[in-house]
Amino acid sequence: MKRSVDWTLLFCAIILSMIGVLLIYSASPDSNLWLKQLIYVVVGIVLMIVIARIPMRVHYSLGWIYYGLILVVLTVALFQSGEIKRWIHLGPLGFQPSEFAKLAVVLVISRYLTDRKRDIEHHKTVLISILIIAIPFAIVMGQPDLGTAVVFIVILGACLYAAGLNELYLFLFMTPLLSLVSNVHWLLWAIFFIFLLFVLWKSRIGLWMFLMVTIGNLIVGITTPAIWNNLHEYQKERILVFLDPSRDPFGAGYQIIQSKIAVGSGQFWGKGFLAGTQTRLAFLPAKHTDFIFAVLAEQFGFIGSFIVLAIFLLMFYRILKIADESRNIYNRLVAIGIGATLFFGAFVNIGMVTGIMPVTGLPLPFLSSGGSSLIASFAMIGILLNIYSHRVEGP
Repeated sequence: MKRSVDWTLLFCAIILSMIGVLLIYSASPDSNLWLKQLIYVVVGIVLMIVIARIPMRVHYSLGWIYYGLILVVLTVALFQSGEIKRWIHLGPLGFQPSEFAKLAVVLVISRYLTDRKRDIEHHKTVLISILIIAIPFAIVMGQPDLGTAVVFIVILGACLYAAGLNELYLFLFMTPLLSLVSNVHWLLWAIFFIFLLFVLWKSRIGLWMFLMVTIGNLIVGITTPAIWNNLHEYQKERILVFLDPSRDPFGAGYQIIQSKIAVGSGQFWGKGFLAGTQTRLAFLPAKHTDFIFAVLAEQFGFIGSFIVLAIFLLMFYRILKIADESRNIYNRLVAIGIGATLFFGAFVNIGMVTGIMPVTGLPLPFLSSGGSSLIASFAMIGILLNIYSHRVEGP
């Protein structure tokens, strides 16, 4: 039987990656970064084609093996020299395992929730799901890479909701994060905790869930000051500068300030290809990686930014459509997990560039320079194409 292809999704990924090559060239025309990125695009497309032909039942069967292998590789990265331990170097080549960990986590959590689909609201299911995420989360936090670590939480939340966890339980699952945010002042956290106890009392949930949520939020409330004190200085500065970029305009706030200038200076039509002053005069840091969207906005203005955003939205629409048309829960959860990963990466990166989100270091999928992120993104597209071609069949 001839396999169908979601050409819209495929073209979106390829067009975005080629726009990325163009932007990387314009950001650093005197280097060979654009050529390396083009090679990564070719490698990514080849991997995508291979993965698209591997039956989903194989990924289902190997889910726990993927998980075990990526935990080993993530742990190996911790033994690298230097303060930042996100990369593994094999001679002249290097890769960032946390980028591939996103896909491995999607596959294993989808497998586990599929196996427990009849007990999705049981406290044991939720607790083990959190544990599955907590292990790679803790390892990646140790690298340290806060942005990628948060992606694992987003994957879990999206998959739990898609698996049928009701809104109340999803809110309770998110309360530790809310507890963390409210801990900026002990009085605000106390008000939040009292509100949480009221919600738990009104909802009349089981004793196990009551204890798990209450104790979990108490632990977060008590340990948050210690966590803050143990953050690296640059991580603290990123958060504080996000709240007030002017506190360090020539230090931690420099990136955000220059990024906003680049985005705003593009106006409606942009300054033109290779004509961006912030980019060419090296005012914009990390211009070919984290702040590639600022390069786009400066050179191609609102129109260029709108077109790229429209391509992203079309991609996310196709991913949701693939998930909706999947006839089995495993394929649907995998599609939702991948969609959440790509959407969160794009949302946070663009929000970071425009100053509405803190600087996290998350790359913009398909556009930012870097082989690990690009190849992992194409691998995710290969999985989605596979699900689409068998959307009427089982895994």
